[in-house]
Amino acid sequence: MKTAAHQKSGKTESRLAFAIMAILIIIGAGVFMRQHRISPAVIALRPDAQLQTRPSGVDRAALIDASGAGIVPFSPPERFDPDTLYEKINGRADLYLSSGFVGLEAQRFSMDPASGTWVEVFVYDMATPENAFSVFSMQRREGARSDDIAPNAYRTENALFLARGNFYLELIGTDDAPELHDAMGLLAGKFIQTIGGTAPAGAPGSGLFPQEGLVPGSLQLITANAFGYEQLDQVYTCGYLLGGVNLTAFVSRRTDKGAAAALADSYRQTLGSYGATAVDSAMPASGAIALQFFDTYEIVFARGPYLAGVHEADSLEAAILLAERLAVHLQNMEK
Repeated sequence: MKTAAHQKSGKTESRLAFAIMAILIIIGAGVFMRQHRISPAVIALRPDAQLQTRPSGVDRAALIDASGAGIVPFSPPERFDPDTLYEKINGRADLYLSSGFVGLEAQRFSMDPASGTWVEVFVYDMATPENAFSVFSMQRREGARSDDIAPNAYRTENALFLARGNFYLELIGTDDAPELHDAMGLLAGKFIQTIGGTAPAGAPGSGLFPQEGLVPGSLQLITANAFGYEQLDQVYTCGYLLGGVNLTAFVSRRTDKGAAAALADSYRQTLGSYGATAVDSAMPASGAIALQFFDTYEIVFARGPYLAGVHEADSLEAAILLAERLAVHLQNMEK
């Protein structure tokens, strides 16, 4: 038989259970309503909302002033430093950071804001022309066509890329419409006029390689950890086609000829530690050594202050020919 105390305890537990149930119902209702209410932050990302909420005076803060060409800002400018770059380009930030990145400014522009289409402009300050060219060359799209707006520029279906002075620019459209194509050219032209300066005669490092057999648009600058070797930095590479064989030549200017010779020897030893073996073959380029690494060949030598060679060649004969031409070219540069 239940006592009064037991009955009172049972009533208290029931009330507590009802109270907890009521709280859970209220929380559930709140979550349900929250799920069906669009966040103001999400609304702000919509093109029509950007058009309505664009701050007054945003035109005066435009990254590029192209208002005379009928191109107006479609969003406020954004700025990122080395600590925040990943927020804008997460997944690609390491390439820029390892290449001397200083800052990024980005902004969207449109010729017709009501259409909801735009061109987003990314201006990377890379501190030096070499750094700017490096990120430009390392990301060059295969099969892209050169653009005559600048010596180092190319286009894809919906984008324009160029290196100018200390800056690397990407202009990316929402689609490949002709009007956006024109807007990219106008924006890039305005930027070039604004920063001034004379156009470079060619890409940094372009004079380091012989022209015979060189593949156009293949020049690259690897600023750090070239070929997976930590001590190899500031390495220029170029593609060649000799006798139907694709080859890659490389050159890096060091502080002096002693530093170039020491690095060449260190690189050869490192390759040997990973299993590369010296090839017993006559080398027309004095001091050059050929190594076989699995089914490819590596030729390494120093010429004056330059470390140079041929990287991962499928044909030893073609690699030796290219190494000889490269050695002669670098030697003539020192005269």
